[in-house]
Amino acid sequence: MYEDLINTGPVFRRKHMWKIKVPLKIKNFMWFVQRELILTKNNLAKRNWNGCKKCCFCDKDETIQHLFISCPFAALIWRTVHVAYNLPPPTSIPNLF
Repeated sequence: MYEDLINTGPVFRRKHMWKIKVPLKIKNFMWFVQRELILTKNNLAKRNWNGCKKCCFCDKDETIQHLFISCPFAALIWRTVHVAYNLPPPTSIPNLF
């Protein structure tokens, strides 16, 4: 509890993320997203990748924030989740978890 009070939410959430009953691949993916380590096009460009940096679904630069939150396709999926499960759409990557 002391650790949770000192550090804002992410430390607490990281501990419980590994106890969720989902396949290990999904846990790893969630960990990568939470740490913003997914190889989106802007992360690939930082590693000297020379491809197009635009999102496949729209004409904006692809970042983790864009891909999971602000892209129109992601917004459509989050609206569907909201209607189906009454979960509010996330506003940021930390809010996603």
